[in-house]
Amino acid sequence: MSDISATDLQGFIAVAESGHLTDTAAILGIPQPTLTRRIRRVESSMKANLFDRGSRRMVLNSRGRAFLPHARAMLAELAEGSSKIARLMDPERGTIRLDFMHSLGTWMVPDILRDYRSLYPAVDIRLHQGAARELVDRIRVDATDVALVGPRPPEAGEELGWHQLRLQRLALALPEDHPLAREGATPVDIRQVKDENFVGMLPGYGTRLLLDRISAGFGFSPRLVFESMELTTVAGLVSAGLGVALLPLDDPYLAPTGIVLRPLDPPEHRELGLVWRADAESAPPIDQFREFVIGGV
Repeated sequence: MSDISATDLQGFIAVAESGHLTDTAAILGIPQPTLTRRIRRVESSMKANLFDRGSRRMVLNSRGRAFLPHARAMLAELAEGSSKIARLMDPERGTIRLDFMHSLGTWMVPDILRDYRSLYPAVDIRLHQGAARELVDRIRVDATDVALVGPRPPEAGEELGWHQLRLQRLALALPEDHPLAREGATPVDIRQVKDENFVGMLPGYGTRLLLDRISAGFGFSPRLVFESMELTTVAGLVSAGLGVALLPLDDPYLAPTGIVLRPLDPPEHRELGLVWRADAESAPPIDQFREFVIGGV
């Protein structure tokens, strides 16, 4: 089949529908010998004559009738593929695969999408939500185009492109009746609660990666009594007295009640940013979206 072109298929279908070689060549605006060669290439590829040829007409035989719907399907598939490629190359109508962490689904992601879609309403944005480590792995295997994650992945700068968007100071979340809560919002050393129960995110989630790194740096492993996918759940369970937790201090949609947030001393931060494959081929819709996010957040 590799020797059949789209124009060969178009010629075959046109003659099959009209039954006239000369008239069809005139309609297509090509010489009759050119159309004849196209028909011959199709028949040669099929290893069979597809027409019964008379003095004035060309009528499909049983083999031609069997092949005709497949020829139409092949042309339709080519047209659809061409349309999809054109769409991928159109920055105003292309497809963007965007991944993001659960905790960004209440503020950063809606803000970005609202502003971007106001400029490019026809863009096709496909979303996926998950843990930070999972999202970075999806970038690496080309399962998505860009991801909003934190903290900065270790592969950034080599295998992955990275741009920091926000830097949130981390705090120790305490129930209101905890002894350390009496000192208000002053900085606190996390080692003061190293022997207490912690409420944390599941392994692979951004804030859990930070908790593991910070606690390991001080030589202890937090005793986790519950692991969640949502920071709001973590905050709620801390307020219920289930334990203490690590939370970002200035998350605009994390409105803690019944807890006190004390920034860590020494200071620690949650770095939020956009990540993409450094070796990804240039694609106008994705390039434009990435530049928009980097320039606007």
